[in-house]
Amino acid sequence: MDNTNIKYSKEQLEEFKVLLLNKKEKTAAEIASYTEQIESIMDSGRDENGIEDSGYDSQVDYLLSTKNRLLKHYSDIENALLRIENNVYGMCTVTGNRISRERLLAVPTTTKSIQAKQT
Repeated sequence: MDNTNIKYSKEQLEEFKVLLLNKKEKTAAEIASYTEQIESIMDSGRDENGIEDSGYDSQVDYLLSTKNRLLKHYSDIENALLRIENNVYGMCTVTGNRISRERLLAVPTTTKSIQAKQT
């Protein structure tokens, strides 16, 4: 039987939901850590004369770009959780076919199958 158009069962969706909730919690902790680091550097990045430490800009840029990537990932996780609630999780937005379990385990926020990604 070809199950490329069959949605995942409630039990399977629950498994993905647990995986995503764990990733969401970990990502939130990482975002908080980067926020603290940014605040710390911004508070201590200048000396008593107001002159910036030589690595100040590059440190802040790195931390901000990493934090922004994490915020995007967090948003992707929330969107995936919404797709689970709406019972459309795991369906390719391009082909309409079911995304393989292996791909979803590797990239649980994906909205495209391997076939769609390669086109």
